[in-house]
Amino acid sequence: MSDKRIESMLFDYGTTNRTDYRNGEIRPQSITVYNEKPRRAPPKLRPLKDVHTLSDWKAEAISFSLLHRPKQILGTDPRIVQQPCEKPKDTEREIAQRTRPRIVMTPAVSMDDIENPRARDILCNDMYTSDTSKGLREAVTSYFSVKAPLPGLPAAANPVALAKLQPPYVSPEWRMESVSWDGKQLRAHCDPSANRATSLLV
Repeated sequence: MSDKRIESMLFDYGTTNRTDYRNGEIRPQSITVYNEKPRRAPPKLRPLKDVHTLSDWKAEAISFSLLHRPKQILGTDPRIVQQPCEKPKDTEREIAQRTRPRIVMTPAVSMDDIENPRARDILCNDMYTSDTSKGLREAVTSYFSVKAPLPGLPAAANPVALAKLQPPYVSPEWRMESVSWDGKQLRAHCDPSANRATSLLV
């Protein structure tokens, strides 16, 4: 059985440009319709069961710390958070600072000769505190009241309403006239030898 498309190209001069591509043809616009999907009931939750006995739990949810046990050697309970330790006040430190002998190697500075106690505490905490002690201090620091210094808005929001743009409307009568004129134009027809022969004769 012969192909109808090949026969039309051989006998009826049917080409893709003449038969398939009709740019000027006006077709009705297809409007998209929203179809709401049917809703289904959510699946029921399966009852929770014990890992060992496979029996249903009576409570709604299993507690996160159910299997938490104190450590074998230290005996610390993970449910009890470590409390910060207060440093006892040393009443005889100032007397010891003034009376003990100075052994300083140049260009070092004697820590006991610093008059400002706050500067001495800052220097001691920065130089003579181990990484473990710093980590322990950070672990018990209260962080719930700390707020990030985020900058505020530079200015209040000023929303702008943009008009909905629509393409310009062209009446069907004008479009049909332009389509009919465009259909009468000759395309894909040229004779390259005609102009060349004329130029040679001149």
